Amino acid sequence: MMDPEQLHLLINEDIYIIEENGEEPEASTNVDQMEKMPEEPVSDPIAEKTIETPRVIPNEDLVKPMAKTIPLAVFHESKSEEDKELLQKIIEACKLAQGSYEVFENGFNKEIMFRKALVFVEKSKAFYEPIPYQKSEILCARPLGIIAANQEEKAKLWSALKQFV
Repeated sequence: MMDPEQLHLLINEDIYIIEENGEEPEASTNVDQMEKMPEEPVSDPIAEKTIETPRVIPNEDLVKPMAKTIPLAVFHESKSEEDKELLQKIIEACKLAQGSYEVFENGFNKEIMFRKALVFVEKSKAFYEPIPYQKSEILCARPLGIIAANQEEKAKLWSALKQFV
């Protein structure tokens, strides 16, 4: 434990002494003044009294519901009805239970919490191979329009989805 005479080496801010009536005297930075103060045993009025723990009632407006983690999130940017129909057929072919996935039409959103994500994008480091992302996985696939027009891309996607989902 440090010697009380050495405290001035650690304290480089103004020190205030608060009187019991709540008034603050002027700030004192003079260590000599502090050393001249009589050493009296300090009584802790808080420790002497029994204090009730305040009861906190949460404000419903401030309490945010915990974000749920989606088992499978599907992200795409396609506006075409044919592409959306193809996506629906892909989901049906995977035999995903209702409520076990969500589809997002405005592209990838990193704020959404998910365990796995299927992302239809134009550019990726690896297509049709799961990529670790934070505490989840992402499977990148070519855009729905390209998959609809190319049987080889459909086959790659289907093969990757069988292992991913």
